[in-house]
Amino acid sequence: MPTAPDANSYPPKTHAYLSIHIAVLLFGGAGLFGKLIDLPAGSIVLGRACLGALFVYFFSQLSNFYPSQSSVRVQQFRPQSTQDFIVFCLLGIILAFHWVAFFEAIQNSSVAIGVLTFSTFPIFTTLLEPFLNHEPLKATNLLLAFIVFIGVALVLPDFDYNNRYTQGALWGIASGASFAVLTLLSKRMLKGYTSNCVSFYQNGIAAIFLMPFFALDIFEGTTQDWLYLLLLGIIFTAIAHTLFIHSMQALKARTASLIASLEPLYAILLAWLFLGESPSLYVYLGGSIILAVTLYVMIKNQ
Repeated sequence: MPTAPDANSYPPKTHAYLSIHIAVLLFGGAGLFGKLIDLPAGSIVLGRACLGALFVYFFSQLSNFYPSQSSVRVQQFRPQSTQDFIVFCLLGIILAFHWVAFFEAIQNSSVAIGVLTFSTFPIFTTLLEPFLNHEPLKATNLLLAFIVFIGVALVLPDFDYNNRYTQGALWGIASGASFAVLTLLSKRMLKGYTSNCVSFYQNGIAAIFLMPFFALDIFEGTTQDWLYLLLLGIIFTAIAHTLFIHSMQALKARTASLIASLEPLYAILLAWLFLGESPSLYVYLGGSIILAVTLYVMIKNQ
């Protein structure tokens, strides 16, 4: 007679795999809102950051998953020093730029070009990390970066900056580079704070930073724009982030990285289904080179 699965091991793994695939699918779908919402990129990010910060905070405070630790969470949401608060402010500003660049990339080009050029961030991480750790830069990493930018060159329709698709690709690269910086700095803050705390301050400060520039624009949005902003901020940002963090409790970092590498594929598929975007052969070829190198970098780093 077959035995029942171990309740302490099998179900959590199953739930973790389901959670992370849903999270990555939602992350991939976030790019669609750059086309669906008829607002400037900064306004989209302002709405996304506000909703994301509010959801993460209330979820952390009111969640019944770990009620015994609620008092600990309240303490962790307070910066332990002025220096930490300054770092949180810096992280929020970098996050604001990263998201604005990401949506500018999609609005100026296509979802495929936006997510593929953003996917260069592991290469930037590999190039920047040695400087932060005071280590020599390896020639192998420079070679990988060169191969990636060959892929980016194939994605570009031409090298004329006046071409909107070229502008979109450059915004995507800027989004990837800023995300690499954000990841490296956030990793240091995670040594003293929970991931929810870091996420709350990043989103909240990003919203505060963008408010003077885009608060008026966001109120000019239609009811449909506001509905899309709610979906983007709550489901495609906060819930997706929560599911991803939850899955990390049962999965190895390498497994999570491999599944997360599916995000551009999900994004391109969803853009084809809902927006009718069909990438060219060169975009597929350049994207394959970018994804192959970044996947190799993630596996090697793990």
